[in-house]
This record gives sequence, structure tokens and C-alpha cells, in this order.
Amino acid sequence: MSPKNKNSDYNDNFEGFGSDGRDIYSSSKGPSSGMPRRSANSKKLRKRKIIFACAIMLSAVVGLIGGAMIYTYRMLDSLNYQPIQDGGSEYVASSACDPMILNVALFGVDRHEESDVHSRSDSILILSLDSRHKKIKLTSLMRDLWVHIPGYKDNRINAAIALGGESLAIKTIEQNFGIKIDRFCTVDFEGFRDIIDIIGGLDMEITAKEAHHINRLLLELDSAFIQGGIKPFKSPLLKEVDGMHHLNGAQSLQYARSRKVSTAEGLHDDYARTFRQRRVISLLINKFKSSSLPQILAVIEKAGPYVRTNLKKSEIITLGKNALKYLQYEFVEFRIPQDGNFSGQNINGAAVLVIDDLIKARYELAKFIYEDSVKESSYSTARVRTPATHQNAQTSAQTTSASSTASTQRTATNRTRDNNAAQRTTTNSAASNHPATAAPNRSRPRRTAG
Repeated sequence: MSPKNKNSDYNDNFEGFGSDGRDIYSSSKGPSSGMPRRSANSKKLRKRKIIFACAIMLSAVVGLIGGAMIYTYRMLDSLNYQPIQDGGSEYVASSACDPMILNVALFGVDRHEESDVHSRSDSILILSLDSRHKKIKLTSLMRDLWVHIPGYKDNRINAAIALGGESLAIKTIEQNFGIKIDRFCTVDFEGFRDIIDIIGGLDMEITAKEAHHINRLLLELDSAFIQGGIKPFKSPLLKEVDGMHHLNGAQSLQYARSRKVSTAEGLHDDYARTFRQRRVISLLINKFKSSSLPQILAVIEKAGPYVRTNLKKSEIITLGKNALKYLQYEFVEFRIPQDGNFSGQNINGAAVLVIDDLIKARYELAKFIYEDSVKESSYSTARVRTPATHQNAQTSAQTTSASSTASTQRTATNRTRDNNAAQRTTTNSAASNHPATAAPNRSRPRRTAG
């Protein structure tokens, strides 16, 4: 038997004999200790019984742990693991990075038919697990953002996942906003509903108008599901009154998708929807803080088939081990675009949101996620590829600026010519009386490039 490794936390060699062949559980004194043979044998027997009982208990514990590990791994098999290749984003190289911050892209997909493989993402969020600053950060990207999609025409950001799956959606986020996405998690409607139902629903204060809109969406979605061959939710409807409501999974889902009715805070359209999505995620995190381990395992087992991710089993288990620590972190929110840095435009008949200053938006997002490790100077010289609408706007601005500059130069030139003409008149008049006077200045003013 090999000697025990002193540097190991445990030794899995359960042989019962030492290197000299003696029973390692025997008394160290042995028969020569002067004690009566019966007493020594009695003590040996009692010691062996205790050790035997401990061995049985240890085997039972090991068996339970082993069984739990097998169950956990089988349960994790229900998740649709989908590895993706590194996009090698050329616009991420100069961006901030921190090994203690994990960025996970969260996609909520709008799947109405069983045959749907890639649907447009109804919600796009970045969940940043910041172990350096002890924060959980949630950034919502408004789905109507007009962006450059690598390899395709410029489009709304939520079209990327439909065009090329999560791989293209991640590359689109990275190249437009300069944030490295480490992992992704995609959940469709049914999985989202099940997650909330398993943890017992969510309590939130909503208006009567919001409750009415949720009820209407529930009926519309059930109809769409039936037509697409998907089992409808058949959720009970809410009472359409102001105040605190207890929402089940289907109701919470429709709350998170609502955009055609304003919030109590006065937000409208996609601003209202992204606000509601962040609110639901925040309530989910708080609910998980008080959830039991069986509930968390049930969430993974039940919702697993409706989740696609490139998180490996070992990574999920590691995150699970540290979940209680993470759930104590401060929760903070952010949104792209920020107020004052975008404009609503109509492009090809579609209402979209165009970011006015993309470099500023990239810096603000990086500052939110990475905090003190981000330097604004590194973003002022960043190479950013902007959507065509930005390029057109910049070209228009340059043309306008050039026209203005040229007009100013023409005015200045005309004034200079007038002054020169006046000088020539004066000079010629003087020269008639003083022939030695120098010839008039005929040089033209230097023109700068327009």
C-alpha cells in the first residue's frame, strides 16, 4: 500500500492493514502491555464495533452524496447544452475585462409554434456577476435598437438571434457595445412560466390598466399557442383593480412582455417593457434568497428542457455552490440606450431607436459593469463600426459643416477681395504721385480643404 499523502485532504484507500501487516485498528499496546487477555480482546471488540458502525454511516453518507451527484448530473442533462465558437470580435480587443466579472447574455424568445427554431428575442439582458464589487448587475438592451449585425444588413438588435442564433446575437452585442459576453442562457415562454410557478409566484403592485392588459395578452397568447400546436397556459385572469397582486408564472410572463400600457411610473412602450423585465428579474432573485434547495433543483429539472445555454455542468454546479453568497450581493440596474443619447427614427417603415453617440454608450455600459477599471480615454479613440444610419447622419453632418465652412470662406474671400480692391485703388492713387512705391499686393487668400 502506498504511504498516505500528507498534503491530501482525504485518502480514499480503505485497506485495513499497515505496512507491517498488523491490523491498524488494533490496540497500539498489544498483548505485551501487561493487561489481561480478555480485557484487551474486549476493548478491541468494542473499538471494532464502533469503527464498523462509523464505516457504515460513512458509506451511507458517501452513497447519498454520490446519489445526489448522479441525480444532479442527470438533472442537468435536461438543459440543452449548446457550445458556441468564440466570435473573435474585432471591436472588443481594447475594451475592459475583469476575470472576477462574469457576463451572461439572457435571451427571452418569442416562440409561438412548435417548429420554431430561432425566433426573435422578446427580451435581451446582460446579467453581470461581479465578485470584485459584490454586485449583481442587470443591463437591458431595448429590442428596437438599430445596430450593425455582422454579415447582414443593419437591423433591430432582436433580429440577430433569428438570423444566426445565439452565436450571432452575442457577436452583435460584442461588436456594437464592446462588452465581452462569457456565457448565454435562452429561455422560452413555457420555461419562464414554470420557473415562477415552482417558486410560488411573485407579489407586485400593478395598476388596473396593467391587470387588464395582462388578461388580454393571456387570452391572445393562448389562442396563438393553440394555432401553433402548443399547449395553452389557460391561466386564471387577474382582478382588474389597482394594488398588490399575486402573479403566477403565466401572468408574470405577460407582465414582463407588456409595452402597450404605461407603468405607474409613467414609462411607455419598450421603456416600460424593459423596466418590467428588470423588475421581474429583481423579484426572482429576492425570491430565490428564501427558496429551499429542493425548490431550486425543481426549477432546473422542470425548466431545463426550455433552456439553451453554453454553461457547462461543472460551471452550473460551481455557481450553485456559491449561490447563497451571490444572492447577498447588491442588485443594480442599467439600460441601453440611456436617456438623452438616442432618437426615435423610421427606417424602411420600421420604428427604431438610434443611438446618437455610440462611443459614449459603450463607455457608459463598460463603466457600469467594470467600474473603476474603465478609463474614458481608452474609449475616445476606439474604432467603432456604426450602423448605416449613423454613417449617413455623420456624412450629412460633415456635408452641412463643409457647406457652412465653404460659405464662411467664400464670404471671407469676398471681403478680402473688396479690401484688396480698395487697397489697390489707394495704392494706385498714391503711386501716381510716388512712382517708387511698391507694386500693389495681388496675392489671393489661401483656401482650406472643405
